[in-house]
Amino acid sequence: MCPISSLTGEDKVRAATSDHIEGDTGPRPEFAVLGSLEVRCGRELVSVNGALQRRVLVMLLLEAGRVVPVSRLVAAAWNDEPPDSAEHQVRKTVAKLRSRIPHGPDIIVTDGPGYRADVEPDQLDLLCYQGLLRQARVALEAAEPDRAAARLREALALWRGPVLSGSGGRVVDAASTALEEQRLTAAEQLYDLSIDAGEAAEITGELRVLVDEHPLRETLRARLMLALYHSGQQAAALDEFARTREHLADELGIDPGAELTGLHERILRQDPSLTRPERAVVARAPRRTAEVPHALPFDVPDFSGRSAELEWVCDAAGKAQEGAPTVLALDGMGGGGKTALAIRAAHQLAEQYPDGSLFIDLHGFTPGQTPLSAFQAQGDLLAAAGVPSEELPTVPAGRAARWQSYMRGRRMLLVLDNAAASEQVRELIPASSDSLVLITSRPRLTGLDGAEWISLGALPEPESHQILRNTLGAERVEREPVAARELLRLCGGLPLAVRIAAARLANRPQWTVQRLVERLRDHDRRLDELTSEGRGVAGALLLSYQSMPHEQRTAFRLLGRHPGRYLDAEEAAALLDTDVLTAEDVLEELVDVRLLEAREPGVYALHDLVRSFVQRVAQSQKAPEDAQAVRRLMDHYLIAAEHACDTLFPGRRTFKDAGEQGQGHAQFDHKDKALQWLDQHRESLLAAVDAAYHEGLLWHAARLPRELGFHSSIRAYDASANAALETGVSASRQLGDRSLTRLNLMNLAMGKWRLGQLSEAVVRLEEAVDLSRQMDDVHSEAECRARLGQACNSMGELERALHLCQEANVRAQELGFTRLDGSSLSTLSLVQVRLGLFDEAAASAERAVAIFDSIKEIQLSVDALSNLSQAIERLGRFEEALAWADAALERCQRMSMPSVLPLVLARRADVLARLGELDEAADSADHALAKATSSTDDIHRATVHLSVGRVRYAQGDLETAQAQQLLAHEIACRMELRYEEACALWGLGRTAEAQGDAQLAQQHRSAADNLFSLMKVPENAR
Repeated sequence: MCPISSLTGEDKVRAATSDHIEGDTGPRPEFAVLGSLEVRCGRELVSVNGALQRRVLVMLLLEAGRVVPVSRLVAAAWNDEPPDSAEHQVRKTVAKLRSRIPHGPDIIVTDGPGYRADVEPDQLDLLCYQGLLRQARVALEAAEPDRAAARLREALALWRGPVLSGSGGRVVDAASTALEEQRLTAAEQLYDLSIDAGEAAEITGELRVLVDEHPLRETLRARLMLALYHSGQQAAALDEFARTREHLADELGIDPGAELTGLHERILRQDPSLTRPERAVVARAPRRTAEVPHALPFDVPDFSGRSAELEWVCDAAGKAQEGAPTVLALDGMGGGGKTALAIRAAHQLAEQYPDGSLFIDLHGFTPGQTPLSAFQAQGDLLAAAGVPSEELPTVPAGRAARWQSYMRGRRMLLVLDNAAASEQVRELIPASSDSLVLITSRPRLTGLDGAEWISLGALPEPESHQILRNTLGAERVEREPVAARELLRLCGGLPLAVRIAAARLANRPQWTVQRLVERLRDHDRRLDELTSEGRGVAGALLLSYQSMPHEQRTAFRLLGRHPGRYLDAEEAAALLDTDVLTAEDVLEELVDVRLLEAREPGVYALHDLVRSFVQRVAQSQKAPEDAQAVRRLMDHYLIAAEHACDTLFPGRRTFKDAGEQGQGHAQFDHKDKALQWLDQHRESLLAAVDAAYHEGLLWHAARLPRELGFHSSIRAYDASANAALETGVSASRQLGDRSLTRLNLMNLAMGKWRLGQLSEAVVRLEEAVDLSRQMDDVHSEAECRARLGQACNSMGELERALHLCQEANVRAQELGFTRLDGSSLSTLSLVQVRLGLFDEAAASAERAVAIFDSIKEIQLSVDALSNLSQAIERLGRFEEALAWADAALERCQRMSMPSVLPLVLARRADVLARLGELDEAADSADHALAKATSSTDDIHRATVHLSVGRVRYAQGDLETAQAQQLLAHEIACRMELRYEEACALWGLGRTAEAQGDAQLAQQHRSAADNLFSLMKVPENAR
């Protein structure tokens, strides 16, 4: 024995008390941590005073049998920044615990960099609890459900609540949360067994208590519903689902998951499959008596998500063929949680592999590390298996043979983590063995014959949300549900990002979730915010980037100049200045290294955080070819978008300019293909306008918005398109190009018109008319005056609208401007209807339809057909009016035009009401209202509400009719839609009269008559 003078301070304390302890024959203490901390020796309760002593002791007991470094005890002891003397205080605390607890120096032992709690299973409730759970698992595998249920119930009886009653601080609380999850899983297993055993009625009370404690846990709800159903309470089970749906909607704004919804449907139809099948017996090989290696890393206690992937691994392992290894490979981008998933799966499967389990980090993507060779890895694995170093061959062939000899006949579980390439792991796979090999890698290891793969993508939001709750606690997350969802969106479902964000918030309890969200919204700082203690998303991605060849890095950097998240091979070809097939090969190579996601054939996506990373790389490593790459992409966008819109909108004016052009783009041979291309590239085109403007490519920034405005007229995303058009106006002015300025002003005006911003639309149209006159551009002037007539019609300036439309139509015919000829006639017919000129309106609309059909223009023909239906209806030819409305609806649905569909459905409802088909009219009106509510196109909403009001009035539902008329009046007043305002007042007057309120009816009618008179609307058009 060493003399006392040579010992450390804490060892002196232990040595000084050793004589007393050795002579102490009293009982050893017992510890309880599943709830408030209790230390008992015999019947006596041993007091442990102070939060510091309790936290240090509990931390050691939670890790019983394992070394807990002093640094981890410091983290457990202080929630905030620890004092400089923290390590010293921890050591003093350990000394106090040793002196206070009987047999203390034998129980809390110094071991390397920290301390270890040396207790037997019967001394610690946690070890007893975990042992009972293991016994339950063994019983289940042996097909002994009664014994399994008994062990589960014994284990659950030990639970008295959260560790330290929830006052243990961040580190202890995180461990407590993991234990709570384990308890709930065990409880669910017990309830499954109880239901199978016919004891459903006996457990409903227990289940109800647990569900009340964890109202958002759908798996518990499912057990309660099953228990109620199997105990003859089908109605109560269905009612439980209704309460769950309401609670989830109120708390999280989501619906129940597919599993719970499916159970609800099966209970509704009393599905025979609700009878649980017999549990399968898991065949287990006999254990060897010799000591076997167990070298798996610690399983993350708060592991969340990846349930589908975990199930895939376990199922694949269960289907293994005898006599051959099962090789399962998990690939995905850095930070995707591959290692955590592999370790979790390994722990769950370990008991099925009686000859042990081994883990090795191959350092394929480890900062500052060279990837291990197969030779090195074989040596490390054999050493971990207990093979003495002197027995390891020093030549590759000998070591490979020694490894295969060791594995022969053994049933083991191997985790080969962080592999760089197939060559690195191929020689580690056992040649003849019933072993399971789990491999994790960033690239997909396509060179491994016989391997099964699964790629890890982004975590679904509920699973990311659970990580946040596990780390921060449910209460803190639920205080800011909107901010929590935004935080997860900014992390992009990447587990590493979510964990770092959660850890930053846990270390800063004074921060709100919203504060971190605001910091992450700064695109330039996001990657910096998602870094902690040298570990971060940027570092993980940088390793993948640096591992690529120079040519691939250059291609990746150029792709970083793409303005959006999604790109196709043609866009890549433009950026890389190559052909489409070569570009597609480059993209597929980036998919292989998990820096790009393949969405569908020819379409790829950048994860949000990868996009932030590559844009940072592109900014920091600018090269002369970058500017040309961006210009080529903008040329590609402009040419393709122009051709698509030329196909969709035949007869529109061709815009000529001396600006630069890129490679030609194949013409679209069908309208559907043109519309599909615009739909797929809308977000990229919107971003391209800003990118071109900031890169100084003003000509592209001025030209692209026109195509977005045309596309928006079909798809109704006017707010976004208008922002691009504003940029287009600014770029045009900087270029000093009056023609482009006029074009963008006119298209911006029509976007604002569709949003009901009429005054702003008129201001821009009048400026566009002035510019046309200055340029002596008669085509442009006629087009702008026609659009001005359209705006004046909406504002109730009917005589001015009539004059403008007639003038524009005459000029269009003189110039041979066919498209304008049809559109001016279509608007003219609507003005004529409002002025009571029904025969003229029908003739104008018929001519417009004929013109549009002659040039195969579908979009504008929908408006013309709708206007024709309205004119014919006013002439009393209702059946014919319905036929024209049906024709408009068919074309509208064929083109999928959400901006116009509500108006067409409302038109059809009006005609059906005139025909007395009120049920069908109501269906059409309700459909119109639903579509108008979900549409961003505001200009037609008042008309839709008026139509619904008329149908409800005809049905005798005066209260609903009045509500719809009031809504129409409010919208019309706000948007200055004078004709619709007057119609709403007229309808309110008629409804008030039917309700017996003659005075109110007179007020509304008088106001309506005044407005109609100001607009020169005759009696027959009111």
